[in-house]
Amino acid sequence: MITGVLGLAQPAAASASGCTYSGYPVDRCVYVNGSGTYVNYIVGTIRYQTGLYLEIEVWGDGIYYRGHGDPGTPSDTTQVRLNVNRHLANNSYVCVAARWTNGTQISPACVRIHS
Repeated sequence: MITGVLGLAQPAAASASGCTYSGYPVDRCVYVNGSGTYVNYIVGTIRYQTGLYLEIEVWGDGIYYRGHGDPGTPSDTTQVRLNVNRHLANNSYVCVAARWTNGTQISPACVRIHS
């Protein structure tokens, strides 16, 4: 079972999402599609005030992405889809955060992966 996190672990369905809403300047969300410890793909999203320069960061069991996300998203959104197609470690986490240009991380939204 994949468990959603809204800042901290919360039970959820086989596919799960978690968001950290702090209001602008940045909201962070993670969606994990899969069943049990098997993850098909992850979608990480950050929403922020237009004009801010942020990178999206996604990490988990052997997964790491940091960058500007997929092209074609609105100017106030950065989103990335990562195809995983494998089992992740039981009780591991998949998280999404935003980073300012100086490298400072804004607290993440996470989901816990478990069987």
